[in-house]
Amino acid sequence: MSSDSKERRRGFRDFAIQTTASIMIPLTIAGTGLYYTRWQQNVNDLKTMIDLVSDDKPERQKYGVAMFEYLLKNDKVPVEFVAAQLEYANNAADPQLLGAMERALVKAAQVNDSVEQVFTEAVGRLPSRVFVSVQNEQQRACFSKLLASLKDNDGALITVPSIALAKWDGKVNEIRAMKDEDVGKAERIAGWLRGMGFEIDVVNLAGRWSGAKNVRPNTFELWFGSAPLPPVCTGKQAALTAGG
Repeated sequence: MSSDSKERRRGFRDFAIQTTASIMIPLTIAGTGLYYTRWQQNVNDLKTMIDLVSDDKPERQKYGVAMFEYLLKNDKVPVEFVAAQLEYANNAADPQLLGAMERALVKAAQVNDSVEQVFTEAVGRLPSRVFVSVQNEQQRACFSKLLASLKDNDGALITVPSIALAKWDGKVNEIRAMKDEDVGKAERIAGWLRGMGFEIDVVNLAGRWSGAKNVRPNTFELWFGSAPLPPVCTGKQAALTAGG
């Protein structure tokens, strides 16, 4: 091959490289700028949502919850933000806020499959929610005493939204899990209560009650049966201690 041919080929190659570079550099810059713009917009959206949800005015909170749902549907809320927002709502002065945000998560999960996993992981970081059903006022007072007797580190891991009167024909006290993956937590809660002399069985409703699939993860029901109250609730424990 002649030296002229080699020079021409080299010149063509250099020209192609320069041309490609002249095209790719602006595209790379444009792509980086677009990525940064979208990232900045996502950050701004999250900040706006947090400001609205945290507002004292109910109407602004509603806009914040709606924005929360929209961002979830579009994969724009990391699990850390979901967990933080649920924790804020769980401790907020407005008792309706947590329910509103949970409904937004459920609606978003119907559109975006990945939201359900985020939801499950986020609520798993919250204290376990235990709804208590008692048959009489003596049982209500007993559970309040049991709750107050829980160790500080155990008590911090559960929250009790309500203690309601309800009738059923069960004899044994039960703590009911709604999800297969929550049975372990139900066992731990039962363990705390057994440690105070409260006899209780763990029941998994995931495969027994169709409505369980609609219940938020990390949610449990504690039902008092007709079994005798534990000594800590009847005063017998104190009497036994004094007598011993």
